[in-house]
Amino acid sequence: MFRRIILKFRRKHDEAGGVKNLLLHTSLALMLTSGMSYFFGLLRDKIFAYRFGAGSVLDVYNASFTIPDLFLAVFVTGAILAAFVPIFTELDEKSLKKSNVYMNQILSYGVGVLVVASVLFAISLPWIVDFLVPGFDAEQKAQYILLTRMMLISPILFTISNTFGAVLISIRGFLWYGLAPVFYNIGIIFGVLVLVPNFGIAGLVCGTLIGVFLHILVRLIPTYKYGLRFRMNFSIDENLKETFRLMLPKMAQLAAWQLLLIWFVRLASDLPEGSVTIYSFSRNFQSVPVSLIGIAIALAAFSKLSHLAADGEMAEFKKVTTTKGFRIVVATGVSAIGLAIAAPYIIRLLLGGGAFDDTAVALTASMLMIYCISIPLESLMHLLARAHYALKNTLRPSLIHITSILVIVGSSQLLVAEIGVYAIPASFSIGLAVQVGLLVASLRGLISSKPKLFSRRD
Repeated sequence: MFRRIILKFRRKHDEAGGVKNLLLHTSLALMLTSGMSYFFGLLRDKIFAYRFGAGSVLDVYNASFTIPDLFLAVFVTGAILAAFVPIFTELDEKSLKKSNVYMNQILSYGVGVLVVASVLFAISLPWIVDFLVPGFDAEQKAQYILLTRMMLISPILFTISNTFGAVLISIRGFLWYGLAPVFYNIGIIFGVLVLVPNFGIAGLVCGTLIGVFLHILVRLIPTYKYGLRFRMNFSIDENLKETFRLMLPKMAQLAAWQLLLIWFVRLASDLPEGSVTIYSFSRNFQSVPVSLIGIAIALAAFSKLSHLAADGEMAEFKKVTTTKGFRIVVATGVSAIGLAIAAPYIIRLLLGGGAFDDTAVALTASMLMIYCISIPLESLMHLLARAHYALKNTLRPSLIHITSILVIVGSSQLLVAEIGVYAIPASFSIGLAVQVGLLVASLRGLISSKPKLFSRRD
């Protein structure tokens, strides 16, 4: 077995062109940095659990992320995930100057829209807080308003960092892309240990914002070295129009996704105190194999698929998608089984103690075990969606995603009366199964029916 691992490493080394390229420009870099990020993420959650337990403070803190994340997803991430990488890749192959202009257009419009949206929402928040978190008491709602207003700075900053991150994906700068979340978690840990004792719960948000600044810095340096420079640019050209066309379906999809997360928080806020925190912790653990394996492979494949689509090499495109998909299903399936078996021991070891009592440990472990069903499904979904994006088709995966979210909302509403907070992971798995099935059928049809659509123009 050890010999097979050595041979596999040597093959990857030869394919990458050396150790430096292997560590900087392959999916291995994403897996390694995702592992580092989740180490610090688990350390963060351990500190959270020990200091705050499954109670009011973390319920409010976790809930304060939902609206800022909604703004970031709807107004920015849709453009970056769905349109930026294929368009930037095509422009960068022709001219660094053209790709620089395009990056500046995305940054300028993204930051501008989010500043306006964040200010308007911060003003209106007291009038809609009862709808967003109906189960919180008056003190919790006041804290929720304060923290959410502070957190509205984060989507503006993440817009900058995510744009630089999309550039790094395009040029296969995977190491620097993956290191950003590591420093983000370090900032949050700093906030808990250093700022919370002096500033209370507001210090927790300040630490989060420090983490966002570090997130930007890690990605800014290699982007600058590549030769890209930021200047405000609100011009409109064909590339920006194509971005808007591609991003509109993705915006609807991500809006639906964030509304689903708000729905989950709303469901949990009406359940016993600590339900929002237990939901958040179990989701964090579920996302570890999804990110370490599923998203890492999907992101690395995205760059290659975008180049293959631009060159019209559809047979190779199909082969890469199939191979990567099989690898994701096997690896994440084994990981999901292992995580489900070990869930009680992992939660007790990593979160138990202090204010996080035995009841909270048992509830979190049980919820994680149900969440494990969704791990291979969510991982495969990321690859299938990015295969659509590489073909510059965002409408199909967006409609499919919205359909699956409607399934999740409906099934969670039916199940919550019977199984309480466990309705969240159970309905999530049901919806993802529907989504993966529809994405596979859509991608097969798209590749077979339009094989000549994506040939490179002279």
